Amino acid sequence: MKNALNSSITMVIIFITIVTIMSRPIAAQTKTPTPTPGQSPSGAAPSPTPQITAEEKEQDTIEKIKDLVASKVAELKLVDKRGILGVVKRISNSQIVIEDHKEDQRSIDIDELTKFVSSKSSFGISDIKEGDRISAIGLYNKDTKRLLARFINVSENVPINIEGVVTGKNSREFTLTVIDSGGKTNNIDIESSTKTNVWDDKTLTKSGFSKVLVGQRVIVIGFPDLNSKETVNASRIIHFANLPISEVLLKYAPVEESGTPTPTNTSTR
Repeated sequence: MKNALNSSITMVIIFITIVTIMSRPIAAQTKTPTPTPGQSPSGAAPSPTPQITAEEKEQDTIEKIKDLVASKVAELKLVDKRGILGVVKRISNSQIVIEDHKEDQRSIDIDELTKFVSSKSSFGISDIKEGDRISAIGLYNKDTKRLLARFINVSENVPINIEGVVTGKNSREFTLTVIDSGGKTNNIDIESSTKTNVWDDKTLTKSGFSKVLVGQRVIVIGFPDLNSKETVNASRIIHFANLPISEVLLKYAPVEESGTPTPTNTSTR
């Protein structure tokens, strides 16, 4: 009986020992399995790729078109078609700097699309020199205030715009003497084709040579006389009946102490 009890106790101890050994962590290194393509390293199944619907694709296309249109509109607001003219002051292979009728310097950019117009069979930027009077038409950038030229024309017969005060009048020869804000004296020749208007009380009405008075402010648009560099053949004149003389022009204007312009003898043409 005693032997049977001992045998039972021994079997229990062996069983407990085996269970204890089996429950201990295994210290041996195991090889990490390499994930197969499309399987995450942890072995979990990959997340499904989100599907873009046709409506979402259409909305994305619409947004891109909106951005493109907005960008183009902003570009169009910044760029304007414009023409300028003046006398060449500086010139290089890619740029021309001119002085306009207001004595402001304007920059004109040249590129491979710029065309040079002249009566000569072969004409280009190398034929333009300082002192030439040119006109340019192109794309004006309102931000940089530069003109990207598309057409450039060199001509001595380019319109001139003169803003100044009448300091002399010859009714027999139909000429005016006008001094601009820079102090330059201009001889203005009035022709039978010259159109004259007066600006009075916010209204532009037809006028004539006889109504232009010494001491009045005028705007003269015309062309240089080919025989006299100091003479401008007027194509249009606008004189101002009630516009005060500026301080710059006041020193050139022969006005009475009352401020009323001194009239000259009248004539018609």
